[in-house]
Amino acid sequence: MADLETASANCRLARRQIKEKSGEAGNYFNSIHDSKMKSTIRLTLILIVVPTYAFAEPSAPYHQEPTQVMTAGKIVGRVRGEGRYERPAPLKVYKNRDFCGATVPNESFIVNPEGGLRNAVIIVLGFRREKAERQIKNPILDNKNCAFVPHVQVAPVGSELLLLNSDPILHDVHARLGSETLFNVGLPTWRQVKKRLTRTGIVTIECDVLHTWMSAHIVVTSSPYFAVTDERGEFVIDRVPDGTYEIHVWHEKLGNQSKRVTVAGNRTPLVDFVYRLPRKDT
Repeated sequence: MADLETASANCRLARRQIKEKSGEAGNYFNSIHDSKMKSTIRLTLILIVVPTYAFAEPSAPYHQEPTQVMTAGKIVGRVRGEGRYERPAPLKVYKNRDFCGATVPNESFIVNPEGGLRNAVIIVLGFRREKAERQIKNPILDNKNCAFVPHVQVAPVGSELLLLNSDPILHDVHARLGSETLFNVGLPTWRQVKKRLTRTGIVTIECDVLHTWMSAHIVVTSSPYFAVTDERGEFVIDRVPDGTYEIHVWHEKLGNQSKRVTVAGNRTPLVDFVYRLPRKDT
């Protein structure tokens, strides 16, 4: 009987020791788990916080664009003629008269009753194209109603000229810079062609399929600031940075003029160019 009580006591002691050991082991593993969780939390915070700084807007002016747009102004002006104006006679048509008619309007020299000169080209000199922020659309030259449309335009050097034919007859676009041919493209009504304008200057356009009355001019420039006068002889060139510039004007019949203009803040300079009109048709 004594032996049985002793054995029972030993069993209770053994169970108590096992339970204590199990508790210590559990505490040990819980401690390890807590430590890993804290480490994981710290890592998680780092991964969340670091990208926040990487994508933040920089506060230093190094990454900001120059304040060109904030200090930009505009140039407003008019090109007019003084003297007696005699409108040029319409241009005679010698081919495809069944579609084109007997004559087409002469757009080479148009002056309104107030003296405003249409299709004069204005260019602000003193800029490099690669530094310009202006986004300028690529030019288009269409053949429409047996005439080139537009008759006069300006294009930035490096732009791509799109050639179209909206007429149901064959046309041709022969582009020359001086006496040098830049390209000569036949244009059936279904065809569209793109040509890169790689050189500055006044490009003259003609149609070589016996459409001798057709002509146009493209002034290719490295300046991003330019305009063509409207039917009133007026023009507006906006977003011009502050400064003093030379403004150049060209007209296919009346030639060139230049003036110096200062753009400063909100002040809008008004520029007036005057040509003496010839006494007879040109």
